[in-house]
Amino acid sequence: MSRLRLSSHAATSRGARRVALTAGALGLVAALGATPALAFWSTSGSASAGATARALATPAAPTTVGSATASSLVVSGTLPTGASQVPGTTYTLKRDATTLGCALPATGTYSCTDTGLTGATTYSYTVVAALGAWRATSTAKTGTTTCPVTPRYTVAASTSTPTVGAAFTVTVTATNCSGATDTTYSGSQAVTFSGPGTSTSGKAPVYPATMTFANGVGVASVTLYRAETTTITATAGALTGTTSSLTVGVTAAAPWTVLLTNPGNSAGAVTVSCSDAADLNAATHSCSQTSAVDTGNSRTWTGRFTLVDKWGNPLVNSGVAIAIAVNASNGQTKSVSIATGSATSGTFSIPLANGSSTITLTATSTTPAVSTTVTGAG
Repeated sequence: MSRLRLSSHAATSRGARRVALTAGALGLVAALGATPALAFWSTSGSASAGATARALATPAAPTTVGSATASSLVVSGTLPTGASQVPGTTYTLKRDATTLGCALPATGTYSCTDTGLTGATTYSYTVVAALGAWRATSTAKTGTTTCPVTPRYTVAASTSTPTVGAAFTVTVTATNCSGATDTTYSGSQAVTFSGPGTSTSGKAPVYPATMTFANGVGVASVTLYRAETTTITATAGALTGTTSSLTVGVTAAAPWTVLLTNPGNSAGAVTVSCSDAADLNAATHSCSQTSAVDTGNSRTWTGRFTLVDKWGNPLVNSGVAIAIAVNASNGQTKSVSIATGSATSGTFSIPLANGSSTITLTATSTTPAVSTTVTGAG
Protein backbone atom coordinates (compact mmCIF):
# COMPACT_ATOMS: atom_id res chain seq x y z
CA MET A 1 0.00 0.00 0.00
CA SER A 2 2.85 2.33 0.92
CA ARG A 3 4.57 1.44 -2.36
CA LEU A 4 1.45 2.49 -4.21
CA ARG A 5 1.38 5.82 -2.39
CA LEU A 6 5.07 6.21 -3.02
CA SER A 7 4.54 5.54 -6.72
CA SER A 8 1.70 8.00 -6.77
CA HIS A 9 3.86 10.59 -5.06
CA ALA A 10 6.70 9.87 -7.47
CA ALA A 11 4.33 10.23 -10.35
CA THR A 12 3.16 13.49 -8.94
CA SER A 13 6.73 14.67 -8.64
CA ARG A 14 7.52 13.55 -12.17
CA GLY A 15 4.33 15.27 -13.38
CA ALA A 16 5.42 18.47 -11.73
CA ARG A 17 8.78 18.26 -13.34
CA ARG A 18 7.14 17.48 -16.73
CA VAL A 19 4.88 20.49 -16.38
CA ALA A 20 7.92 22.59 -15.56
CA LEU A 21 9.73 21.12 -18.53
CA THR A 22 6.76 21.80 -20.76
CA ALA A 23 6.53 25.39 -19.57
CA GLY A 24 10.24 25.76 -20.15
CA ALA A 25 9.96 24.33 -23.62
CA LEU A 26 7.13 26.71 -24.48
CA GLY A 27 9.20 29.57 -23.16
CA LEU A 28 12.08 28.43 -25.36
CA VAL A 29 9.83 28.34 -28.44
CA ALA A 30 8.59 31.84 -27.66
CA ALA A 31 12.14 33.03 -27.07
CA LEU A 32 13.29 31.64 -30.42
CA GLY A 33 10.48 33.46 -32.20
CA ALA A 34 8.71 30.43 -33.77
CA THR A 35 7.28 30.91 -37.28
CA PRO A 36 3.49 31.15 -37.48
CA ALA A 37 1.40 28.05 -37.92
CA LEU A 38 4.12 25.52 -37.35
CA ALA A 39 5.13 23.79 -34.05
CA PHE A 40 2.87 24.09 -31.03
CA TRP A 41 2.11 21.93 -28.00
CA SER A 42 -1.02 20.08 -26.97
CA THR A 43 -1.59 18.12 -23.76
CA SER A 44 -1.92 14.33 -23.74
CA GLY A 45 -2.38 11.53 -21.19
CA SER A 46 -4.59 11.32 -18.10
CA ALA A 47 -2.31 10.63 -15.17
CA SER A 48 0.28 13.30 -15.88
CA ALA A 49 0.51 16.64 -17.69
CA GLY A 50 2.30 15.46 -20.81
CA ALA A 51 2.66 17.50 -24.03
CA THR A 52 2.84 16.55 -27.74
CA ALA A 53 4.30 18.77 -30.52
CA ARG A 54 1.99 19.09 -33.59
CA ALA A 55 1.87 21.27 -36.73
CA LEU A 56 -1.08 23.32 -37.99
CA ALA A 57 -1.99 21.82 -41.37
CA THR A 58 -1.63 24.29 -44.26
CA PRO A 59 -4.85 24.34 -46.32
CA ALA A 60 -4.80 23.75 -50.06
CA ALA A 61 -5.19 26.66 -52.44
CA PRO A 62 -8.71 27.25 -53.78
CA THR A 63 -9.54 24.69 -56.44
CA THR A 64 -11.28 27.11 -58.80
CA VAL A 65 -11.78 30.84 -59.17
CA GLY A 66 -14.42 31.09 -61.90
CA SER A 67 -18.00 31.81 -62.94
CA ALA A 68 -16.66 35.26 -63.73
CA THR A 69 -18.83 38.29 -64.37
CA ALA A 70 -17.76 41.90 -64.74
CA SER A 71 -18.08 42.39 -60.97
CA SER A 72 -17.85 38.97 -59.28
CA LEU A 73 -15.91 35.71 -59.00
CA VAL A 74 -16.84 32.41 -57.34
CA VAL A 75 -14.05 30.88 -55.22
CA SER A 76 -14.34 27.21 -54.23
CA GLY A 77 -12.18 24.44 -52.82
CA THR A 78 -11.76 21.80 -50.10
CA LEU A 79 -10.50 22.28 -46.51
CA PRO A 80 -8.34 19.77 -44.57
CA THR A 81 -10.15 16.83 -42.96
CA GLY A 82 -10.83 16.89 -39.25
CA ALA A 83 -8.30 14.10 -38.66
CA SER A 84 -5.51 16.00 -40.36
CA GLN A 85 -6.12 19.30 -38.62
CA VAL A 86 -5.89 20.44 -35.02
CA PRO A 87 -9.31 20.70 -33.40
CA GLY A 88 -10.55 24.27 -33.06
CA THR A 89 -8.89 25.51 -36.26
CA THR A 90 -10.94 28.05 -38.21
CA TYR A 91 -10.59 29.21 -41.81
CA THR A 92 -10.97 32.48 -43.67
CA LEU A 93 -10.70 33.40 -47.36
CA LYS A 94 -8.61 36.37 -48.47
CA ARG A 95 -8.63 38.34 -51.73
CA ASP A 96 -5.16 39.79 -52.00
CA ALA A 97 -4.82 41.53 -48.59
CA THR A 98 -8.57 41.74 -47.87
CA THR A 99 -10.36 39.14 -45.72
CA LEU A 100 -13.70 38.20 -47.24
CA GLY A 101 -16.86 37.86 -45.19
CA CYS A 102 -17.68 34.32 -46.36
CA ALA A 103 -18.23 31.81 -43.53
CA LEU A 104 -16.09 28.71 -44.22
CA PRO A 105 -16.86 25.32 -42.61
CA ALA A 106 -14.51 23.49 -40.23
CA THR A 107 -13.79 20.90 -42.92
CA GLY A 108 -14.99 19.78 -46.36
CA THR A 109 -15.89 21.84 -49.42
CA TYR A 110 -16.67 25.54 -49.55
CA SER A 111 -17.85 28.11 -52.11
CA CYS A 112 -17.72 31.88 -51.78
CA THR A 113 -19.02 34.53 -54.22
CA ASP A 114 -16.83 37.62 -54.14
CA THR A 115 -18.73 40.70 -55.38
CA GLY A 116 -18.10 44.39 -55.99
CA LEU A 117 -15.08 43.73 -58.19
CA THR A 118 -13.72 45.71 -61.13
CA GLY A 119 -14.14 44.38 -64.68
CA ALA A 120 -11.21 42.87 -66.56
CA THR A 121 -9.11 42.67 -63.38
CA THR A 122 -7.13 39.71 -62.01
CA TYR A 123 -7.48 38.88 -58.30
CA SER A 124 -5.51 36.48 -56.07
CA TYR A 125 -7.18 34.30 -53.41
CA THR A 126 -5.72 32.36 -50.45
CA VAL A 127 -7.16 30.27 -47.59
CA VAL A 128 -5.88 31.03 -44.06
CA ALA A 129 -6.05 28.49 -41.21
CA ALA A 130 -6.03 30.02 -37.70
CA LEU A 131 -5.68 28.61 -34.19
CA GLY A 132 -5.21 31.26 -31.59
CA ALA A 133 -2.29 33.39 -32.73
CA TRP A 134 -1.04 30.69 -35.14
CA ARG A 135 -1.61 31.00 -38.91
CA ALA A 136 -1.09 28.80 -41.96
CA THR A 137 -1.74 30.30 -45.41
CA SER A 138 -2.32 28.39 -48.65
CA THR A 139 -0.70 29.15 -51.96
CA ALA A 140 -2.66 31.55 -54.18
CA LYS A 141 -5.21 30.92 -56.92
CA THR A 142 -6.04 33.73 -59.36
CA GLY A 143 -9.11 34.62 -61.38
CA THR A 144 -10.05 37.45 -63.75
CA THR A 145 -13.36 39.27 -64.07
CA THR A 146 -14.93 39.75 -67.48
CA CYS A 147 -15.19 42.96 -69.50
CA PRO A 148 -18.23 45.11 -68.74
CA VAL A 149 -17.99 46.40 -72.32
CA THR A 150 -16.70 44.33 -75.23
CA PRO A 151 -13.49 45.86 -76.64
CA ARG A 152 -14.19 47.18 -80.15
CA TYR A 153 -13.38 49.77 -82.76
CA THR A 154 -15.25 53.01 -83.10
CA VAL A 155 -15.11 54.22 -86.70
CA ALA A 156 -15.87 57.77 -87.85
CA ALA A 157 -15.63 59.27 -91.35
CA SER A 158 -14.47 62.83 -91.86
CA THR A 159 -17.63 63.45 -93.90
CA SER A 160 -21.04 61.79 -94.18
CA THR A 161 -21.28 62.82 -97.85
CA PRO A 162 -18.04 61.75 -99.54
CA THR A 163 -17.63 62.30 -103.28
CA VAL A 164 -16.91 59.54 -105.77
CA GLY A 165 -13.21 59.54 -106.64
CA ALA A 166 -12.22 61.98 -103.86
CA ALA A 167 -10.18 60.80 -100.86
CA PHE A 168 -11.45 61.38 -97.32
CA THR A 169 -10.32 60.11 -93.93
CA VAL A 170 -11.68 57.47 -91.59
CA THR A 171 -10.60 57.58 -87.93
CA VAL A 172 -10.47 54.21 -86.15
CA THR A 173 -10.28 54.16 -82.33
CA ALA A 174 -9.66 51.04 -80.24
CA THR A 175 -11.66 50.91 -76.99
CA ASN A 176 -11.09 48.77 -73.90
CA CYS A 177 -13.34 46.96 -71.43
CA SER A 178 -14.57 50.17 -69.88
CA GLY A 179 -15.48 51.66 -73.25
CA ALA A 180 -12.67 54.20 -73.03
CA THR A 181 -9.90 54.58 -75.62
CA ASP A 182 -7.31 51.82 -75.23
CA THR A 183 -4.13 53.90 -75.02
CA THR A 184 -1.99 50.73 -75.04
CA TYR A 185 -3.15 49.89 -78.58
CA SER A 186 -0.34 51.19 -80.78
CA GLY A 187 1.83 50.40 -83.78
CA SER A 188 1.06 48.96 -87.21
CA GLN A 189 -2.17 46.95 -87.42
CA ALA A 190 -3.58 44.97 -90.38
CA VAL A 191 -7.07 46.47 -90.60
CA THR A 192 -9.60 45.18 -93.14
CA PHE A 193 -12.22 47.57 -94.52
CA SER A 194 -15.53 46.47 -96.07
CA GLY A 195 -18.96 47.76 -97.02
CA PRO A 196 -18.84 50.03 -100.08
CA GLY A 197 -19.29 48.43 -103.48
CA THR A 198 -17.30 48.38 -106.70
CA SER A 199 -18.27 50.87 -109.41
CA THR A 200 -20.08 49.84 -112.59
CA SER A 201 -16.77 50.10 -114.43
CA GLY A 202 -15.15 47.68 -111.96
CA LYS A 203 -13.27 50.25 -109.90
CA ALA A 204 -12.92 48.97 -106.32
CA PRO A 205 -12.67 51.17 -103.23
CA VAL A 206 -9.14 52.11 -102.19
CA TYR A 207 -8.13 51.38 -98.58
CA PRO A 208 -4.76 51.15 -96.82
CA ALA A 209 -3.45 47.63 -96.18
CA THR A 210 -2.28 48.58 -92.68
CA MET A 211 -2.91 51.38 -90.21
CA THR A 212 -0.56 52.93 -87.69
CA PHE A 213 -2.11 53.50 -84.25
CA ALA A 214 -0.84 55.82 -81.52
CA ASN A 215 -2.49 55.69 -78.09
CA GLY A 216 -5.39 53.73 -79.57
CA VAL A 217 -6.15 56.00 -82.54
CA GLY A 218 -5.37 55.54 -86.25
CA VAL A 219 -6.38 57.47 -89.38
CA ALA A 220 -6.89 55.92 -92.85
CA SER A 221 -7.29 57.59 -96.23
CA VAL A 222 -10.19 56.09 -98.22
CA THR A 223 -11.47 56.65 -101.77
CA LEU A 224 -14.81 55.28 -102.97
CA TYR A 225 -15.96 54.89 -106.58
CA ARG A 226 -19.58 53.79 -106.36
CA ALA A 227 -22.39 56.28 -105.79
CA GLU A 228 -24.55 54.73 -103.06
CA THR A 229 -25.68 54.92 -99.46
CA THR A 230 -23.37 52.69 -97.46
CA THR A 231 -21.26 52.25 -94.32
CA ILE A 232 -17.60 51.36 -93.80
CA THR A 233 -16.63 48.59 -91.38
CA ALA A 234 -13.10 48.27 -90.00
CA THR A 235 -11.98 44.89 -88.58
CA ALA A 236 -8.78 43.60 -87.02
CA GLY A 237 -9.00 40.30 -85.16
CA ALA A 238 -11.79 40.50 -82.57
CA LEU A 239 -12.04 44.29 -82.89
CA THR A 240 -14.63 45.65 -85.29
CA GLY A 241 -16.66 48.81 -85.77
CA THR A 242 -18.80 50.56 -88.39
CA THR A 243 -19.32 54.17 -89.43
CA SER A 244 -22.66 55.84 -89.47
CA SER A 245 -24.46 55.99 -92.83
CA LEU A 246 -22.55 57.57 -95.72
CA THR A 247 -24.13 59.01 -98.88
CA VAL A 248 -21.56 58.76 -101.63
CA GLY A 249 -22.32 61.32 -104.34
CA VAL A 250 -21.00 62.28 -107.76
CA THR A 251 -19.99 65.63 -109.18
CA ALA A 252 -20.70 67.15 -112.59
CA ALA A 253 -17.17 66.60 -113.86
CA ALA A 254 -16.49 66.23 -117.59
CA PRO A 255 -16.13 64.13 -119.60
CA TRP A 256 -19.51 62.41 -119.50
CA THR A 257 -20.39 59.02 -120.91
CA VAL A 258 -23.63 57.54 -122.17
CA LEU A 259 -23.98 53.79 -121.71
CA LEU A 260 -26.30 51.49 -123.66
CA THR A 261 -28.19 49.25 -121.24
CA ASN A 262 -30.68 46.39 -121.52
CA PRO A 263 -30.24 45.74 -125.25
CA GLY A 264 -32.39 43.11 -126.93
CA ASN A 265 -33.48 42.08 -130.43
CA SER A 266 -36.27 40.25 -132.17
CA ALA A 267 -34.29 37.02 -132.18
CA GLY A 268 -33.91 36.93 -128.41
CA ALA A 269 -31.66 38.28 -125.72
CA VAL A 270 -28.65 40.30 -126.78
CA THR A 271 -25.45 40.84 -124.85
CA VAL A 272 -23.43 43.95 -125.55
CA SER A 273 -19.87 43.98 -124.18
CA CYS A 274 -18.03 47.30 -124.13
CA SER A 275 -14.38 48.08 -123.55
CA ASP A 276 -13.08 51.42 -122.39
CA ALA A 277 -9.71 50.85 -120.70
CA ALA A 278 -9.58 51.46 -116.93
CA ASP A 279 -12.71 53.58 -116.64
CA LEU A 280 -15.59 54.93 -118.72
CA ASN A 281 -14.49 58.45 -119.53
CA ALA A 282 -13.50 57.92 -123.14
CA ALA A 283 -15.56 59.67 -125.81
CA THR A 284 -15.95 56.47 -127.82
CA HIS A 285 -16.82 52.94 -126.83
CA SER A 286 -16.16 49.88 -128.95
CA CYS A 287 -18.86 47.32 -128.23
CA SER A 288 -19.75 43.93 -129.73
CA GLN A 289 -23.16 42.29 -129.85
CA THR A 290 -23.86 38.59 -129.48
CA SER A 291 -27.17 36.72 -129.44
CA ALA A 292 -28.20 33.15 -128.88
CA VAL A 293 -29.98 32.84 -132.25
CA ASP A 294 -29.08 34.22 -135.71
CA THR A 295 -32.27 34.88 -137.66
CA GLY A 296 -30.75 36.68 -140.65
CA ASN A 297 -31.81 40.12 -141.80
CA SER A 298 -33.93 42.70 -139.98
CA ARG A 299 -32.45 42.18 -136.56
CA THR A 300 -33.66 44.83 -134.14
CA TRP A 301 -31.82 46.36 -131.21
CA THR A 302 -33.68 47.95 -128.32
CA GLY A 303 -32.23 49.78 -125.39
CA ARG A 304 -31.94 53.00 -123.40
CA PHE A 305 -29.12 55.29 -122.37
CA THR A 306 -27.88 56.25 -118.92
CA LEU A 307 -25.81 59.28 -118.04
CA VAL A 308 -22.87 58.18 -115.86
CA ASP A 309 -19.62 59.50 -114.45
CA LYS A 310 -16.20 58.12 -115.39
CA TRP A 311 -16.66 55.12 -113.05
CA GLY A 312 -20.13 54.19 -114.27
CA ASN A 313 -22.18 55.81 -111.51
CA PRO A 314 -25.54 57.11 -112.80
CA LEU A 315 -25.74 60.90 -112.88
CA VAL A 316 -28.82 63.07 -112.83
CA ASN A 317 -28.73 65.54 -115.70
CA SER A 318 -28.55 68.95 -114.06
CA GLY A 319 -28.40 70.84 -117.36
CA VAL A 320 -30.72 71.10 -120.33
CA ALA A 321 -32.12 67.98 -121.97
CA ILE A 322 -29.47 65.86 -123.73
CA ALA A 323 -30.60 64.92 -127.26
CA ILE A 324 -29.23 61.59 -128.52
CA ALA A 325 -29.30 60.68 -132.22
CA VAL A 326 -28.99 56.94 -132.95
CA ASN A 327 -27.67 56.41 -136.48
CA ALA A 328 -27.30 52.89 -137.85
CA SER A 329 -25.03 52.03 -140.78
CA ASN A 330 -28.09 50.83 -142.73
CA GLY A 331 -29.50 54.37 -142.71
CA GLN A 332 -31.92 53.94 -139.82
CA THR A 333 -32.07 56.86 -137.35
CA LYS A 334 -33.76 57.16 -133.97
CA SER A 335 -33.80 60.01 -131.46
CA VAL A 336 -34.15 59.92 -127.66
CA SER A 337 -33.16 62.31 -124.90
CA ILE A 338 -32.08 62.44 -121.27
CA ALA A 339 -34.30 65.05 -119.66
CA THR A 340 -33.27 67.59 -117.06
CA GLY A 341 -33.47 65.96 -113.64
CA SER A 342 -33.22 62.43 -115.10
CA ALA A 343 -30.32 60.02 -115.57
CA THR A 344 -31.82 57.81 -118.30
CA SER A 345 -33.36 58.22 -121.70
CA GLY A 346 -36.50 56.68 -123.10
CA THR A 347 -36.25 53.33 -124.91
CA PHE A 348 -35.28 53.25 -128.56
CA SER A 349 -35.68 50.46 -131.13
CA ILE A 350 -33.73 50.28 -134.40
CA PRO A 351 -33.43 47.53 -137.03
CA LEU A 352 -29.98 46.35 -138.13
CA ALA A 353 -28.91 44.46 -141.21
CA ASN A 354 -27.50 40.97 -140.88
CA GLY A 355 -23.77 40.86 -140.23
CA SER A 356 -21.74 43.71 -138.80
CA SER A 357 -23.43 47.03 -138.24
CA THR A 358 -22.40 50.24 -136.56
CA ILE A 359 -24.58 52.49 -134.46
CA THR A 360 -23.26 55.98 -133.82
CA LEU A 361 -24.73 57.69 -130.78
CA THR A 362 -24.37 61.46 -130.67
CA ALA A 363 -25.62 63.42 -127.69
CA THR A 364 -25.67 67.20 -128.01
CA SER A 365 -26.34 69.88 -125.43
CA THR A 366 -24.54 72.88 -124.03
CA THR A 367 -23.64 71.02 -120.84
CA PRO A 368 -22.36 68.42 -121.49
CA ALA A 369 -21.64 67.26 -125.03
CA VAL A 370 -21.33 63.50 -125.39
CA SER A 371 -20.67 61.08 -128.22
CA THR A 372 -20.36 57.30 -128.06
CA THR A 373 -20.07 54.64 -130.77
CA VAL A 374 -21.40 51.11 -130.39
CA THR A 375 -20.46 48.50 -132.98
CA GLY A 376 -22.77 45.51 -133.21
CA ALA A 377 -21.95 42.28 -135.00
CA GLY A 378 -25.28 40.94 -136.29
